[in-house]
Amino acid sequence: MSERVVLAHSGDPEATAAVERLVAEARAEVVAITVDLGQGGEDLAAVRRRALDLGAVDAVVTDARDEFAEQHCLPALQAHASGLVSELARPLIAKHLVATAEEFGANAVVGFETDIAALAPRLAVVTPERTRRPDGGKARCPLQQNVWGRVAEPRAPQGAWRAPDWLLDPEELTITFDAGVPVAIDGETVTALQAVQELNRRAGAHGVGRLGSHHAPGATTLITAHRALEEVTLDPELARFKRTVGHRWGELVRDGRWYSPLKDALDAFVADSQHQVSGEVRIALHAGRAEVRDRRAEEPWCAANAPTWYDSSQQLGQPCG
Repeated sequence: MSERVVLAHSGDPEATAAVERLVAEARAEVVAITVDLGQGGEDLAAVRRRALDLGAVDAVVTDARDEFAEQHCLPALQAHASGLVSELARPLIAKHLVATAEEFGANAVVGFETDIAALAPRLAVVTPERTRRPDGGKARCPLQQNVWGRVAEPRAPQGAWRAPDWLLDPEELTITFDAGVPVAIDGETVTALQAVQELNRRAGAHGVGRLGSHHAPGATTLITAHRALEEVTLDPELARFKRTVGHRWGELVRDGRWYSPLKDALDAFVADSQHQVSGEVRIALHAGRAEVRDRRAEEPWCAANAPTWYDSSQQLGQPCG
């Protein structure tokens, strides 16, 4: 009986070559799973059909965009951990690999060794040779591009966030937070996923969020606004310690330790710190920058009796009236 293997298939050349090799050379029964994390590009139904055409015994497409936004991007936002794209996507894809292996009775998966060891150590991990082939520029790997950001590669296809038009007039918007969660933009109710998508569009048009090879306009804008609101809602000592926690949180995620006891403990601390982080932040988008114009806290840390607007010069630790 052939070994049954689950493989994350994004439709990119490397994943396509892995399917071919496992089917032709290893004689494996390949189950391909395509996880939608908002990477865009080629229609995922077409990616599924390609996996079947390559010899996969089955292929599934999972829409994990809301799950990604709420359970991975939102914690990164609240921890102020920027520059994470593949690091946030990897543990969620691994989770769906494990679930698919259980559903289809597979005994092995391809890649994601650290996460698989934490989630399902019974599963064998296959590491095929890396192969690069030319592609048509449509498929996008969720480890390199997803709703939270994009890691650019040489001659990478243009994504949703194009080079900024420096002639655009500054654009202002207001982000509303409820207990650390973005819930509205300019008064329109949004989910976490919709908030990132809308800010990718609007902030991306102004060139916001470009740092080296990373392009993350929505993430950059949200973190900027959230940090500004924390400055006027958190007790200064709590805010100071939370910066240390956020730094360590980012280190753990970058090291591939999403599924670790320390990461779980830091998650709990960050989540508990968000109860008072409610209010509105006005942001100006222009010339590659997201600048805080002012902010209103529902519960200022100084326990003022009414919501107050603070100008952008008022910093952490100053009395709020």
